[in-house]
Amino acid sequence: MEQPSGPDTASTRATWVGTSDASPPALDDDDDVIDAEIADVPIPAVSAHGTTPAADYSEAGVPSLAYLREKVEARYGTATGSAGLAEAAVERETAGHAASQQQAAQSAAERATALDQAAKDKLAEIRRSLRP
Repeated sequence: MEQPSGPDTASTRATWVGTSDASPPALDDDDDVIDAEIADVPIPAVSAHGTTPAADYSEAGVPSLAYLREKVEARYGTATGSAGLAEAAVERETAGHAASQQQAAQSAAERATALDQAAKDKLAEIRRSLRP
């Protein structure tokens, strides 16, 4: 916030800063006041989750057994679903790792076969060159 400057502002600030409550002088802004009527509208109780617990709770605020059963079953379903997804992810990763190992083994076997064939060809060439 920019502080206005000038002799008038400095003297005004010095007067209200030196007081015990250290608040600025009151402004007269009664022109901005809007008269309104306060309506008595009942506000429904809202839980931490943003829902109204009217049917699921007793007058004393105790949850019903059906509500608790539904909540436990929903959490159990979420937990089993998460476990299933985690297991599927592990299987997928294991299968992918096994496939890459198999490809690496095939690639290594193909390279070994190619090297063996090249060695045989070179040996055959050397033997031919030694014969008259």
